[in-house]
Amino acid sequence: MLVLILGCSYAFPLHTTVVAKSEMYVHAKNDIVLRVEPKQNAEKIGTIQNHSKVTVLSSSNGWSYVQVGKNKGYVYTSALSKQNPKAASAMVTGGLTPKEGLILTYEPSFLEEEKETFTVEKEDEYTYLYNKKSPLYPDLSNFTYIEDGKRLLMGVSSSDFIFVNIPYPLKQGTTTIDSSMMFEEQEVLVESTTKTVTVKAGTVKNVVILRYPDGSREYFAKGIGILKSTDKNGEIFTELVSVKEGK
Repeated sequence: MLVLILGCSYAFPLHTTVVAKSEMYVHAKNDIVLRVEPKQNAEKIGTIQNHSKVTVLSSSNGWSYVQVGKNKGYVYTSALSKQNPKAASAMVTGGLTPKEGLILTYEPSFLEEEKETFTVEKEDEYTYLYNKKSPLYPDLSNFTYIEDGKRLLMGVSSSDFIFVNIPYPLKQGTTTIDSSMMFEEQEVLVESTTKTVTVKAGTVKNVVILRYPDGSREYFAKGIGILKSTDKNGEIFTELVSVKEGK
């Protein structure tokens, strides 16, 4: 029996490479657009959240015909991956300190409202930030990270002033204990280890976001360290505005 279905908005695509159904994941900078046709300016059906699972029905010429829930449409094939990016990066066990030789500029800086530039130097588990233009102590580090496989600590060098002191591993959606306060521990939510965050220095994937009891947040990126710090209202009081490789 031949059955004709009339008035269907999204017929099966013509001139495609038909493949067996497969499960893939969105792996892009942000959420992606689901479209009626395999064209850049085609009508939008909706958006698909980054890292979501989709069913691929067919692929051809850089486009994939996918199903998400009850909706079917087209997305760029390059935005899909067989690997689950969320699962791969959901657990963080280290690497949240800046790389040796980087030049990091913050505005506002950690303790200053003005722009401040630091050179990164490492020694074993210690990572030092030097403001080489400091009028008083250009040869002394201003801030120190400590990462010894068990914890991540960041604070003012040669002092008890600590911004962050948390144990590894960090798992998205779980809570951990921050011991940066001298007389009181804080329960901190690991809000995300997979989010893409944009600051003035650029866009970074798989950012670790720590949310504190007062609503403030610390944002860390692998190989860079702190990206930004915000208060309970989302107002920025530290932000990375430039990152460069040292000479």
